[in-house]
Amino acid sequence: MERSEITEKVRKNVGALLNSPTDFPETDLLSAHGLDSLTSVQLTLYLEDEFGVLFEDDELGIENFATLESIVGLLDKKVAE
Repeated sequence: MERSEITEKVRKNVGALLNSPTDFPETDLLSAHGLDSLTSVQLTLYLEDEFGVLFEDDELGIENFATLESIVGLLDKKVAE
């Protein structure tokens, strides 16, 4: 799967979860758009299901879910495994 395809899928779902437009910059902190612990869990479950991956405990840190770019980077690695 191409990185651009991953980005668009993640962008659409994050936008839907946050009731936010999907045109925010990839480097914006998602917490500024309303990402909290509940939506983080929902997002994690969606990503695992949509991309057929399982996140290890050490991958669930805020550094991997802080921005759209960091989520896509993590998924890009996981999908390639």
